[in-house]
Amino acid sequence: MASEVSAPAAPPTVRFACVCDRGLQRASNQDRALAEVNARLFVVCDGVGGNTGGEIASQTAIETVRDAFITPDDHSPLARLERAIHYANRDIFEMAKHDLDLAGMATTLVALHLDGDTACVAHAGDSRLYHFANGTLTQVTTDHTPLQDAVRRGDLSLAEAQQLPKVNEVSRALGVFPEVEVEVQDFAFTVGSRFLLCTDGVTRHISNEELEGLMTTFRDNPDGLCDEIHRYCYERGAEDNFTALVVCVDPPIPDPPPASLPSLPSLQERLTRTRELSIAPSFPADRTTGEHHPLRELVEARRERARRGMVIQALIILLTATLAFSAGWWMGSRQGGLPSPAGRPGAPAGR
Repeated sequence: MASEVSAPAAPPTVRFACVCDRGLQRASNQDRALAEVNARLFVVCDGVGGNTGGEIASQTAIETVRDAFITPDDHSPLARLERAIHYANRDIFEMAKHDLDLAGMATTLVALHLDGDTACVAHAGDSRLYHFANGTLTQVTTDHTPLQDAVRRGDLSLAEAQQLPKVNEVSRALGVFPEVEVEVQDFAFTVGSRFLLCTDGVTRHISNEELEGLMTTFRDNPDGLCDEIHRYCYERGAEDNFTALVVCVDPPIPDPPPASLPSLPSLQERLTRTRELSIAPSFPADRTTGEHHPLRELVEARRERARRGMVIQALIILLTATLAFSAGWWMGSRQGGLPSPAGRPGAPAGR
């Protein structure tokens, strides 16, 4: 008796929407967001440093994490994500090290990868990830700030910390030091879950309780949720750049039923178009968000300058070592080749 082989379950549908705004009081937008739907990778960054340093730091982080993560290898998705962030930290640090205009630039980062029914999360700084399921919003990440660090150590209670004014300061960020401590975790999620990645420009104006209410109201309307977050931030001053990236995990789109109508090609085209629209991002996938000025060329120019600086530094070290070796060899040969005083012509004979 032949056994029946069930068809593999269709993957869930992933949709997202994003708002990435300069705000009302900042001259430029140093936030960036990335949505790689095919790789199930979502990243939000909040850059700091100078007129363009913050933008370059966040843009570099986005591009490096994307490129490093999508390169296949044998590591687990969580390990790949953490490694990609370390690569981004190295790139930002080296760029700032070899370019005085970028000295002090850095960026926070929070990243989400959906691996089957497992959410892989990594972050450094105070950009956050929330998980919304069954009507409840959970803050997954804990801010890396001096205040929250004091809570972790037990120096302050959470209630005491909530009574203190929020200080715009982080204890971890990419690009500050040659190495960064990345906090990683993973957890199971179910179809129907929603995720929110956001910078502190959102959370300084909207409380967790309000976010839960908004997620409940706009559960199936991520674009509407982003519009409402935008409205809240503007009504409350929008004193910083703010970014919110909403990711929805929905049931698979059912396969179209067998068609017997003569208009099958046009029907198939309409079904295909419906599938595409249902997963189409609010901004082009595989691209970053923010103010779409030609920042990529500037980042590449800064990277090239950093690479030249590293090469020049290596050549100087090599040249210095070569000169030191040559000088030592020359002095040794001079000392070894001189005749002794007794052997010089006309020198008095020894007794």
